[in-house]
Amino acid sequence: MIKVVNNRNDGSLFHYAHFICDCLFPEIVNNIYEFKEVVREKNINQTIGNFSKIYTEVMKIKNIELPTDEFSKLNVKTIVYNNKEKYCTKKHFDKFRDFIFSNYKINNSVFNLDYPEVILIKRYQRMNLIDDEELKKINKNVSSGKERREIAQVDKLEEYLIEKYNSKFKSIFLELIPFKEQVCYFNNAKLIICAHGAGMSNMFFCKEGTKVIEVTCNAKWEFFNTISTTLNLNHIKCHNNNFSDIISFIH
Repeated sequence: MIKVVNNRNDGSLFHYAHFICDCLFPEIVNNIYEFKEVVREKNINQTIGNFSKIYTEVMKIKNIELPTDEFSKLNVKTIVYNNKEKYCTKKHFDKFRDFIFSNYKINNSVFNLDYPEVILIKRYQRMNLIDDEELKKINKNVSSGKERREIAQVDKLEEYLIEKYNSKFKSIFLELIPFKEQVCYFNNAKLIICAHGAGMSNMFFCKEGTKVIEVTCNAKWEFFNTISTTLNLNHIKCHNNNFSDIISFIH
């Protein structure tokens, strides 16, 4: 058993991007999977919420969250790991990717023809990220990604992509897809179109050279740039959220 303390700068670990980039990534880099149980403090800043299910599936260890007094009294080794920025190297990225691919028995060196070459990421409605009643009461971040950022005329764009790519294309709601399948979709896609958002964390699993068209919707998060640069992805930013500009980038 080990206690962990996440020392990131901002963001909530029970949101997908922060769970992947600020929790799962650095904990794999720090070999936390070598323990049978990991304990974290049950508060709004440390909880991984309902992503505990993915955490256990990937790490093969039990995730425990204890109230502050119980957490403080627990006399076991504690690791306070660095922010993700400290691990932004190709070596650490490869360790993380290889761990995920190995866990799901995914051959990263080939394209699995069961998955489409082109995917459009659509935004689904808000999903419940925390079941714990105490933490739900103090969670102030309750808007959905769709409310903040969505591709304009996304249904029209979908129709265009169906006509252009036929069976090679599929639109997906990441919120409805198991984590393993998300990894597979990104690992086998050659072109990904998406609005800036949490799902872009799955760029971690893309093959080198994958083209990712990010409709930024006037938002920025530099870590996505770090992923694409480190993994040599073809990351294109479409700043104007309109149909014609997105089509131009696809061409």
